[in-house]
Amino acid sequence: MLTGCHTTKSILADYDERPENKQPVLERPAWPNYDLHNDRSFAAFSHVQTAPRGEGIYVQNEDGSIGGHGRTVIYRCKDATYLCYDWDVPSEQDWWFFRENSGAAIIDADTGDRYVIVSHEHFPLDQCFWIYGHKNETIRLISRYPVLPPSVKRIQIYSPSSESRQWMSGTGSLSKVYNLDTLRPHAKKQEKEKSKKQGRIIR
Repeated sequence: MLTGCHTTKSILADYDERPENKQPVLERPAWPNYDLHNDRSFAAFSHVQTAPRGEGIYVQNEDGSIGGHGRTVIYRCKDATYLCYDWDVPSEQDWWFFRENSGAAIIDADTGDRYVIVSHEHFPLDQCFWIYGHKNETIRLISRYPVLPPSVKRIQIYSPSSESRQWMSGTGSLSKVYNLDTLRPHAKKQEKEKSKKQGRIIR
């Protein structure tokens, strides 16, 4: 019995706590005749989830370019996998529109298995939407994916091609291969703790 309890704790230690994601305020719903080329038809949101500035990494695509979603953090949880994109909103512009596509996936780089997006929490899939009211803040957009089994160690992030419009090419992307743990929220904390380590004082 004691051995069983110890094993359970070890397994649970491999999971992250679910990231906070408050319900945003829907300021304006999308038009019934939503049109990708008419930004007035997009839904508009304010008071979205924010995040600490500087957390996560800028994921590179296979061609070496930087993905346009912002910094990436992945929470490997028991119930699901949560992929976060953190976007630093500048002071000179407050309105930005975003889109996440239903074919997005986390790919196991060793097996090719695709874990396809389940939902874009609080926001629509396959439609552009506005976010405003967050000058000089970091907003966090969170997508939910299926649980990644413990065997998944190295991943790629895939975004499918979609219809383009002004300021949005619609070109798909595939990231370089990353060790999953380097994208998890504890990675930065571990690096900081490691940098604080000092040698012994011997007299």
